[in-house]
Amino acid sequence: MAQSVAPEIADSTELTSTGETAADAVEMVEFGPAETALSILSILILLAFATSLSRWIRLLYRGQRPFGEKAFVPVRARQLPFWSVLYFVIFALALIFSSSWLQGAFQFAGWIERPAASETAELLDPKTEPLVATDPVEEPSDQAEELSDPEAEAVAESKEAPASALSVPQLTLSSLGMLSATLITLALLCIQKPRAISRIGLIPQRGDIGLGFRSALMILPPTMLIMTLVSLLQEYSHPVLDALQPAESDAGPNYAVFALLFVTTALVTPVVEEFWIRGLLQGGLQRLADWRLAMVRESFDQSSEVVEAPESEPEFEARKEPETVTEAAYMVTGPVATAAPAVLKTEPSDWTPTAIWPVFAASLVFALMHWGQGLAPIPLFFLSLGLGYLYRQTGSLIPPIIVHFVLNGLTMVMTLIEMTRA
Repeated sequence: MAQSVAPEIADSTELTSTGETAADAVEMVEFGPAETALSILSILILLAFATSLSRWIRLLYRGQRPFGEKAFVPVRARQLPFWSVLYFVIFALALIFSSSWLQGAFQFAGWIERPAASETAELLDPKTEPLVATDPVEEPSDQAEELSDPEAEAVAESKEAPASALSVPQLTLSSLGMLSATLITLALLCIQKPRAISRIGLIPQRGDIGLGFRSALMILPPTMLIMTLVSLLQEYSHPVLDALQPAESDAGPNYAVFALLFVTTALVTPVVEEFWIRGLLQGGLQRLADWRLAMVRESFDQSSEVVEAPESEPEFEARKEPETVTEAAYMVTGPVATAAPAVLKTEPSDWTPTAIWPVFAASLVFALMHWGQGLAPIPLFFLSLGLGYLYRQTGSLIPPIIVHFVLNGLTMVMTLIEMTRA
């Protein structure tokens, strides 16, 4: 009897453990809102990859190339940029000035802490390590005792993983600083030329918004593929994304900080960076590269119009002599009126860019601006090539801004989903 009861108990134990495992599996299969959103987003990204690949194959099969008559994006005729690379430096100085002034104003209002006070408190903290050792012989034993102390270990861990400095005032300060620098630079440009905002490409033209979203479908999937391959070599690390993680495992994400960070990253940053890198830097380099050719073309057009104008006037064949002073005045003003517009035409609107190297130079600067984020400058360089190509071909900042907005917005949405899951 004992032998028959033992297998029954064992069988019941196995059934219980199997039932618990099945219940755990059912719980793991159940999807929450975050898992559902992540699955939908993953499916959309896969569809975007497939669509992008098919469109690239179709374009190359038709014989289209980046430049020339069959360019991916036809080049638009426009006016030669009037600004130089100096405005790129002016924007950087305006950003430093506006950020410093706003930081002082925020500190005076008490919205953010003064860095000097925090540094002084850290130096006066008795638990912090002194800068100069008073007794080098006894120092190892003191350090050994401090390492064995649980409080000292906790302090060391807190030093290794500092708390996040992101807050609503800090993010507001960052956004206002970038917007202030942009407005200051635009004001200086408008003083030089009244239609500076339109000429630099900040006013959308017909088809710019649609071109931006179509270009996002063509540019972002290859960029994300390069970013995925690069992340296999080194994990991508961004200080802003790292600071979004909650300090405690049980704490949820700070949605107020995330909302303001979304506005700063997905809305303000694309406009400011594209205006700074694509508009000021690449546009200034394009002017530097093409102004000689434009001047030669303009002088050639003027000379050809002046020479051909008298031949197109039939009244000179009769050689009629004027009979009165009034008739003589009207006969003289004919050829002068024809040649005057060609001489006064100093800013033609039929200029198209010729040089290509400004796109690469601006992309290199854009990648170096993100130095310190692991290997992220590599995919960002290729992303900037696509954005610079759009600006070179169209002369409008709207398509690059939209592509930049889609990338940053998608990154922030994925980060929010991961934070919600955690």
